[in-house]
Amino acid sequence: MEKPTPRYDYDDYVSELKGRMQTAHAIARDRLVESKTRSKQDYDRKTIQIALKVGDRVLLFDESVRRGRSKKLSAQWIGPYTVLAVDGVNATIKRGRNVIKVHVNRLKPFY
Repeated sequence: MEKPTPRYDYDDYVSELKGRMQTAHAIARDRLVESKTRSKQDYDRKTIQIALKVGDRVLLFDESVRRGRSKKLSAQWIGPYTVLAVDGVNATIKRGRNVIKVHVNRLKPFY
């Protein structure tokens, strides 16, 4: 009597599993790229790009939490400050004696 030869061994299983995992990874990567593209389009559609020039006066969004004060009742925007330089999405403003560089998303024009 002969021993039956296995048709499906561990090496076949490993190679099949590896192929399935590579396919799943490729699908996940493609969907992630599509999702990022969709999110960027939605964000760009909702945002309003402000055009800042040197010398403009702006308000700065205050992200700090002061001890003992309610965040709801304190002012969200502080300033006004003067814009010293603009390069791309960053603006340099004069804040008191200090000069700081902030993203334009944290700024709004002061009227």
